[in-house]
Amino acid sequence: MKITSLETILLTAAPTEEIRWSGGSLSSVHASLIQVHTDEGITGLGETYAGIFAPLAVKGIVEALEPLLVGEDPTQVAYLFQKMYSKTLFWARVGVGISTIGAIETALWDILGKVRGLPVYELLGGKVHSRLPIYASGGLEKPLDQTIEEMRRYRAEGFRAVKVRIGMGFRQDLRKMEAVRDALGNDIELMVDAVQGHNPEPWSAGEAIQIGKAMEHLNLRWFEEPCAATDYAGYAHVRRQLSIPISGGESSTSIHEFRNFFNAGALDIAQPDTAHSGGIQECRKIAALAQSHGVEVAFHSWGSSVVLAPNYHLAFTVPNTSILEYPTWGFPLCNELFSEKPRIEDGYLYPSTAPGLGVELTDEVRGKYAFQASTGVTMQRAR
Repeated sequence: MKITSLETILLTAAPTEEIRWSGGSLSSVHASLIQVHTDEGITGLGETYAGIFAPLAVKGIVEALEPLLVGEDPTQVAYLFQKMYSKTLFWARVGVGISTIGAIETALWDILGKVRGLPVYELLGGKVHSRLPIYASGGLEKPLDQTIEEMRRYRAEGFRAVKVRIGMGFRQDLRKMEAVRDALGNDIELMVDAVQGHNPEPWSAGEAIQIGKAMEHLNLRWFEEPCAATDYAGYAHVRRQLSIPISGGESSTSIHEFRNFFNAGALDIAQPDTAHSGGIQECRKIAALAQSHGVEVAFHSWGSSVVLAPNYHLAFTVPNTSILEYPTWGFPLCNELFSEKPRIEDGYLYPSTAPGLGVELTDEVRGKYAFQASTGVTMQRAR
């Protein structure tokens, strides 16, 4: 079997509710899929989360990487990742470069699973968890009465944990979090995400500590992204000052950026994403490094099925995985690309049994969600 081509498929979907947070807004959401084609007709899918922000840049990077892979055996996943990485060291070590390489590597795992007739987690050595708790990832910026209604819906649907976003100002944030805790009750875990990792005007450590201290009475599972993605000292200072566990990493790529968090003693929970941090193997290394520092892992997963699937497969093989993210903000591609819909029961996710990643791109989906280059993300600090 040989690789014949790489194809970038750009899709655009409108969420069912307004996507607005402290660092910007989304009028629609792009999905940047990469499909690896072979001479035997077996294909694999991967996605780069960076494509939400720069889909056309992803297309160009894929075109630059394609000559490195055409004619190669797609089942040699580790070798092909290393080939791509070593040939692009000048420009792709971090950021959208390694994110795109990781999406291609993910597609290769999908092919290997289909060839072997096994789910990807079996190729990684098998499960260490028979099921994993999952949390509803929502709570974006909207009128407070709508947020309370959303929280009550999660409770009725059986979620055991919920995450909401803040960052709109001290009083507004505190009022929102107290109302959310009241709506959920004390028996449901609650996480708060400040979304400062890619905020154009991120909080200082002092600002994060101020709101964190005010929320300590709410029994929070974690306080996510309290500072800028590269403010490792700021993260560490916040962690020392608060009783709430600190999480972060969704905005970071490669094991090298995550090493800075661990060396600084900045995290209780690391949140890499296979669709952003560099693929399945890179995130496995990050998780192992986290474990050596006594840090839990809760993989970031906030996009289409092709983002969720590899994170979920990997999570079942990682001993220090504590919980999984499930996006609940009304993105239609969240579930439409699964060939086998995720089994979620009583607040827990069970592993897929489909070969490969268990995702599929149909002509119907390609037509229904045609790419719209004029729409997308607006990055602007909300006031």
